[in-house]
Amino acid sequence: MPVVHGDYQIIAAKKQLERQSKIPKDWLLNESYHGLSNLMDIPTTCGILSGLECHITSSHDATSLLEKLKSGIWSAEQVTVAFCKRAAIAHQLTNCLTEIFFDEAIQRARNLDRERQAHPTRALRPFHGLPISLKDSFQVAGYDTSTGLACFVDEPAEEHSATAAMLLDLGAVLYCKTNLPQSIMTGDSDNNVFGRTLNPRNIGLTAGGSTGGEGALIALHGSILGVGTDIGGSIRVPAVCNGLYGFRPSVGIVPHGGVRDLCLPGTDGVRSSAGPLATSIRDVALFLKTTMQATTWQYDSTVISIPWTNQPPKEKVRIGIVFDNGVHTPSPPVRRGMKKAYDLLKQNQSVEVSLITLPNMQEHYFDLLRYFKLDGGKNYLDLFARTGEPEVPSLKAIGLSSMTPTDLFGFFELNARRQAAAQNYQRLFRNNGLDAILMPPAPHTALPPDQWTSASYTGLWNYLDFPAVVIPVDVVRPTDLADDISNAKYGADDDRLYSLYTGPERYKDAPLAVQLVGYRYADEALMHTASLVDSIINGVA
Repeated sequence: MPVVHGDYQIIAAKKQLERQSKIPKDWLLNESYHGLSNLMDIPTTCGILSGLECHITSSHDATSLLEKLKSGIWSAEQVTVAFCKRAAIAHQLTNCLTEIFFDEAIQRARNLDRERQAHPTRALRPFHGLPISLKDSFQVAGYDTSTGLACFVDEPAEEHSATAAMLLDLGAVLYCKTNLPQSIMTGDSDNNVFGRTLNPRNIGLTAGGSTGGEGALIALHGSILGVGTDIGGSIRVPAVCNGLYGFRPSVGIVPHGGVRDLCLPGTDGVRSSAGPLATSIRDVALFLKTTMQATTWQYDSTVISIPWTNQPPKEKVRIGIVFDNGVHTPSPPVRRGMKKAYDLLKQNQSVEVSLITLPNMQEHYFDLLRYFKLDGGKNYLDLFARTGEPEVPSLKAIGLSSMTPTDLFGFFELNARRQAAAQNYQRLFRNNGLDAILMPPAPHTALPPDQWTSASYTGLWNYLDFPAVVIPVDVVRPTDLADDISNAKYGADDDRLYSLYTGPERYKDAPLAVQLVGYRYADEALMHTASLVDSIINGVA
């Protein structure tokens, strides 16, 4: 029998009051924004941020902000206070934060400033004074890692997770953790402890999951660089929903120790990968390069210590184009976003494009789902039972906790099929001379709450452990009209997902994106290709 920790509703109410008490009174919104669908302008118009704080948080990505910090134009304390205030605003608008440690962050920033003054000739650390946010599943010493489960509330971590410790050693300032779904496995960041995170671009749509709190926070510039995890699309889905860049590295590139996963302990199937969400592709590269240049093995025994080699970008890249993965039919706006990217790449002399088909997608997607349900959901249900938690709607919708368990020989068969699939996809890359594959990150845009039930476009790359990055390309426009459901080609589940797009009115301001995929552990090469693709699609020099 599981240990009973108390009633989840009482635990949640207490936890939410504690969280609210961490926001200074001067930072509280004194106006209701009920009725607004798009919340993006509120942080700079609500009157809480000074003009300088608006500039610090609005006008820079992490790369340019670090230049200001290192040149001494702004102190670490100025920057940290600005982002703590903006994170507080973002939270009040979208319910994106779980753990708040603004006071500790500001004190750390002051210490960094004093350290710099005391040693003016000492080289600054790579992330000196940069505020970085973390998904709730990363342990931060002294704070809960509840992952939205009542049974883990009031159990503060005794030590930092490997990534948190590394970031602090690199000079970063940690100031908050962000919301995620019950089970950390759905496309909606909703749980019984903290509630649901809203999408600030359109509150009628999901902010995504499982790193959805990061997505909403970064969209509102309460952070400009955050770290999440991805086992089926959990970094890339929020990137899609919130118009951000999200990178799922090969497993082990970014330290993962001290991250609370809710998979059955001891299973080693499809593994979670830690990686960044950001407002620019160069920030993704900055995070990846800085991490790969750090001595990551000192923080986590499971890392793959592949160094960043500063390899020169290729003069010409070959990209395989996938418009449709053969499992779920892309909706009209997703098709338009892909065509826009394809047309721009096809016209560029630095890119050669080739239409390709992904082999055996139905089989691989089915096997991915079998990996996710190795124990039939028993571990989740045992954790919920400790405090009487019900399943939230998004978890019920995917049926993760009601699937048939896989026996030991079934697990062996899964592993054998995955090894064969990896060889097949190696041949796909080699025989076509591919540097990367470009495809949608989902068959749809951000959806209404509790409707994101598929991971077929993202999950394949977790199954194979290939790095993948999401790049924004546009937003839904008034001309993106719905079409007939007869365009859906792959059965009842495809029909259901396809029918959710009812036209541009409900999906106003929903971002469109593409996904670029590289070969396993060729993460640095993928970043070079992604930077080129982003410059072509979004005109970024």
